[in-house]
Amino acid sequence: MRAVVIHAAKDLRIDNLPTEHLRPGTVRVKLERGGICGSDLHYYQDGRIGTILLKMPMVLGHEVAGLIDELGSNVTGLKVGDRVAVNPSRPCGDCRFCSQGHQIHCLSMRFYGSAMPFPHIHGAFQESVVAEAAQCFVVPKTTTAAEAAVCEPLAVC
Repeated sequence: MRAVVIHAAKDLRIDNLPTEHLRPGTVRVKLERGGICGSDLHYYQDGRIGTILLKMPMVLGHEVAGLIDELGSNVTGLKVGDRVAVNPSRPCGDCRFCSQGHQIHCLSMRFYGSAMPFPHIHGAFQESVVAEAAQCFVVPKTTTAAEAAVCEPLAVC
C-alpha cells in the first residue's frame, strides 16, 4: 500500500508499506481526502517540531476522511461505505483519566503522524488506514470528503 513517508527534512517519499490487518473493534478506512497540517510542514521543512525530532521514517497526516472499506469483528454503529471523519487521537484506555471516562486527558495519548514517542506513530496519509471504530465519526451524506477532513482542525479551534 502506498503512503506518504517523511524520511528526514526535505526528504518526502511515496513508499510501499505492508497492509495492516484488522483487529477486533477496528475498521479499514479508504482515504479520500486529507489536510496538510502545520506539523506536517514542520516535519518536512525542519525534520522536527520544536524539540520533537524525527528519528525514523514516519507516515505523515492526521486530518483525514474516507470511506469505511472493511469492518473488524465487534464493530457496531458503522457500516461499509460510510463516509467518516477520523479522529487522529487514540487514548490508551488504561491511565487514571481513561479509567474515569476522561479520555481527552489521557496521559499516554497516541496521535497519528507524531514523532513524540519512539517508535513514532504512523499517520494516515496512506491509501487506507486501520482505525479504532471509536475514532470514526459518520458524516452526513451531504458532507464532502474534503469537508469531513477538516473536522479535526475545526474541532481544535
